Amino acid sequence: MPTQWVIEVRLGTRPDAKPIRRAVVEAADEVEALGQVQDQATRDLARSQGGLVDDGQEEVFAAAEARDGAEHHAGEEGGR
Repeated sequence: MPTQWVIEVRLGTRPDAKPIRRAVVEAADEVEALGQVQDQATRDLARSQGGLVDDGQEEVFAAAEARDGAEHHAGEEGGR
């Protein structure tokens, strides 16, 4: 049964260090919970840097291209 996990990421060891990321996820165990937070952080970073939308697709599109509605055709040179 999934458990609700609150994950806070802090830089440094000072007791007053504020979290740079806080996430609430549901997962079966701590490893799965940490993996979900890592996946979220990776996607957030890629979006903030104009990076990839989803690397599990057959073709990978840059976030800027997806946002701008660029057309892509599989199998064509140049992808446009």
